Amino acid sequence: MDLSAFAVGSTATPQPEEKAILEKLNQRLVTGKKLLREKKFPQGQFNMWMGSVKQELKKIYGNEVLAQIPPIKDKVPPEALLQLQIEAIERLESFIDYLQTLFQTSFGEKNGGKIFIGHGRSLLWRELKDFISERLGLSWDEFNREAVAGLPTFERISQMLLQADFAFLIMTAEDEHADSTLHARENVVHEVGLFQGKLGPRKAIILLEDGCREFSNIIGLSQLRFPKGHISAAFEEIRRVLERESII
Repeated sequence: MDLSAFAVGSTATPQPEEKAILEKLNQRLVTGKKLLREKKFPQGQFNMWMGSVKQELKKIYGNEVLAQIPPIKDKVPPEALLQLQIEAIERLESFIDYLQTLFQTSFGEKNGGKIFIGHGRSLLWRELKDFISERLGLSWDEFNREAVAGLPTFERISQMLLQADFAFLIMTAEDEHADSTLHARENVVHEVGLFQGKLGPRKAIILLEDGCREFSNIIGLSQLRFPKGHISAAFEEIRRVLERESII
């Protein structure tokens, strides 16, 4: 299954395979919360639970993204283990919210004509924003453009999905893994799946920085590469892509 597999139709009804994955993830979430609440979550049980969660996530994002959830090999003190368990459950709950956003959003509604920019901590996105708004005269959006205090993440994502006609997802080399490879931030990985699911790979373009590890599921999907720290090198190609899709 590739990242665009969570696309839904105008009825926003999940396909059987998609629905099965969400159901299993929700079951794992319920089990994890129950074990944590009843204090029956020793490290061995936690490792097994994490393994079952990762098996479902693998169906969506493949092995490379799972490297962001490293196994716990050594004996962990009880307090540290508890914190790891709480964080894992919160992360899974947030991830499920992201996926359910696709099914809660009515894709039949008219889009808002904006160019969504997904990014990590790198400030390169501001150069792209200036190019899009000042030189191309297009409206843009990104996660923090509107105040999100008190607004659930999935609601803000739903809002952006409805308003976007096109998306650029900037994958910059920011997170270093145990094997010393550099990867994009996790939020960008989520946004790639969401926006390619809604808009399709022709209108949700990955901008991949040199040195940033691409995960196998984006190989073959629409992407533009740019030299490390120099996103402006891709601007002319970005203009051509927007012309191709009749955005400008």
